[in-house]
Amino acid sequence: MEPTLYMFCVPQHPLEQVGEHVVSEGLTEKLQEWQRKTGARELVYLSTCQRVLWMLWEGDAQGLGLGPDVTKLTGDAAWLHLLSLASGLESANVGDREIPGQIRSALDTALEAGTAGEEALSALEDILREAHRLRSRVGLDHGQASVATVALRHVERFLDSSGHVVLVGVGPMTQYLAARLPERGYRVTVTNRSLDRAHEMADPLGLPVIPLAQLQRDPGTFDCLVSATASPEPIFTRAAWQQCTRENRLLILDLALPPDTEPELEQLPWVQRLNLGNCLEETEQAKLHRKAAARQADPFLVDGVERLRGRARKRAAKRRRAMAHERLSIAWEALNAEASEGPLSELTPDQAQSLQAILRRGRTLAFRALAQSEPRATGEESPEDGERS
Repeated sequence: MEPTLYMFCVPQHPLEQVGEHVVSEGLTEKLQEWQRKTGARELVYLSTCQRVLWMLWEGDAQGLGLGPDVTKLTGDAAWLHLLSLASGLESANVGDREIPGQIRSALDTALEAGTAGEEALSALEDILREAHRLRSRVGLDHGQASVATVALRHVERFLDSSGHVVLVGVGPMTQYLAARLPERGYRVTVTNRSLDRAHEMADPLGLPVIPLAQLQRDPGTFDCLVSATASPEPIFTRAAWQQCTRENRLLILDLALPPDTEPELEQLPWVQRLNLGNCLEETEQAKLHRKAAARQADPFLVDGVERLRGRARKRAAKRRRAMAHERLSIAWEALNAEASEGPLSELTPDQAQSLQAILRRGRTLAFRALAQSEPRATGEESPEDGERS
């Protein structure tokens, strides 16, 4: 049993279309709804800064309601994409080190929701191990970190080191900036919908915290606002800031998907707004770096995909053998019950003893035949499995 992937991702799809399918609130219930509607044996959902991805083991994807534009990958193409993704080769910055953690988090969420099980766990753990091996061999661990690295460069271009930055949200990107910006001399303040979580991030770094509602009403004298929350709707609007007056410009770096800030904020004369799409537009040099890294990784990807598919087939063969063993056990138990309780119970003692000997011998031969078929099942994929892939 192998996964089939359905996804929207940049640059194949517009960033806005990707954002339409981001689910953050109520994800557990949504996972269970998707599994119910698709009939998938197992289902995992992953959302990153530039993609949304559904992994289905069996089932009908029409239940997801994704429309004709969705990209579908099966077989080798699915394994190749997952391995490339986990290795950071599909990231805006080659070697993104956040991706493995995001995959692990998506798996944990699906396991807690009950939509993922042994197959998803085994497959994704295999992928993460292969990705770690590939990153080491290709040297991707020395590459760029994440979109947060791009955001950091934008801050440095726009502000001198005396600038004051407010970070909105407590996710990986804002945590990265909270640690790096003060090292460069910037003043940093933190806010979040939950002030307790804001303090958890800010207090160990000695950073001040302000209420989010205060910032939503007025950006004050901050020089830069970096936002990366999981809010399904914009939390900063033009209507709220329309009456605010400022002497200095405000740089907004909106790293959220969907966006935390309304595009209409760009109409305010003192706002310069960059969204996630801007951060994903890398220089030509970065594109060449990505292509070179991908070429270098090609032979490792091919080997990794072969190992991943091989392990998936072995798991499928093992599952088939277990099911056959269970069915055979049930059949023999029913036969024994019939021999002891049905019409055959009227046999003479000698006849009953002979019958039991025949049944024991038959059971031994049946299970021996099943065991002897295991090597072939381990190395081959059944036609049924091929159709599912």
